[in-house]
Amino acid sequence: MINIENKRVLFCDLDGTLIKTVSKAVFPKDVTDFQIRKDVLDKVKDLGCFTHLAIVTNQAGIPKFVNKEDFVAKLCCIAKFIEKYCSVNVKAVWCSSSDSNHPCRKPNPGMLEDLYEEYYDPMSKSMMMMIGDASGKPGCFSDSDLKCAENFGIDYMDVEDFVML
Repeated sequence: MINIENKRVLFCDLDGTLIKTVSKAVFPKDVTDFQIRKDVLDKVKDLGCFTHLAIVTNQAGIPKFVNKEDFVAKLCCIAKFIEKYCSVNVKAVWCSSSDSNHPCRKPNPGMLEDLYEEYYDPMSKSMMMMIGDASGKPGCFSDSDLKCAENFGIDYMDVEDFVML
C-alpha cells in the first residue's frame, strides 16, 4: 500500500484522469468537449498532503486534429482552476509526438524527468506519485501511465482507486 501522507508531488494524466469528455467519446470532439473531474480534485483537497500537482499528457493530435493554441488555452485554464480549487502549485506539460521512442511520450518518463529537474529536485522521489487511467487493468486501452511512473521510479495508482481512498 502507498503511504499517501508523505507525498507532496502528484503527477496526473489529463484525459480520463483530471478531465473527461462531455460527449462520452474516448477522445474529445473538440477543445470544448471536456469537464473537470471534481471527484479527483476533491480527493486531492481532502488528502491535503500535496503541495504540487503536475499534469503530464500525451497529445499526439496536436496539430493534426487539435489547434496548438486552442489546446494551450484549454490546458492553462484547467491548470489555473486546479491551482485555485486545490490550493496547490500546478505545472502542465504535454508531448505532441506520436513516436513511441520519443523520450517524453509516455510510457517514457521524459516529461516527469524534465519537471523534476526544473522544479522538484532535490525533493526525494519517495515524496512523489502518479495517477492515471492507462493502468493496464482489464478494459484499459493502455498501461502507459503505470509504466511511465515505473520508468521514473515513483509510486502509481489508478485514478479510480485514488478517488476511492
